[in-house]
Amino acid sequence: MPAKLTLTAQDLKRGTIIEEASWYPIVITAVKEEINAKGDAKNVVVDGELLPSSDPNKQKYAGVPIRRYFSEKAPGMAKNYITACGVVIGEEGGEFDLEGSVGRQMEAYIKTRLDDNGRMQNDVVDFRPLK
Repeated sequence: MPAKLTLTAQDLKRGTIIEEASWYPIVITAVKEEINAKGDAKNVVVDGELLPSSDPNKQKYAGVPIRRYFSEKAPGMAKNYITACGVVIGEEGGEFDLEGSVGRQMEAYIKTRLDDNGRMQNDVVDFRPLK
């Protein structure tokens, strides 16, 4: 029997490595909670997709999915994401519903890095409001 594998257009985009570290326009497509790999903390998983860009060097990445994890062990790492959603964070902090960010457009700074197995992957390192 032949060994077959079906790849969708989304699967092909998922394997795209963004070559130039830069700010890219994105839209948030999903937000969910899951337990981390060690089983000792909760992560908020934010999925997004690169938007079309007027920059021809960035346009080729339109539709590429991205993912960012925020851990309850380091909640301050979500500060720029929350402010990119248009939320003003007061001096006392607060509790924020990140699921409400689905559909929100913003910019993400994306670079590449090697994962634990030595494979190149996209790394979302920061967020800011869409310009």
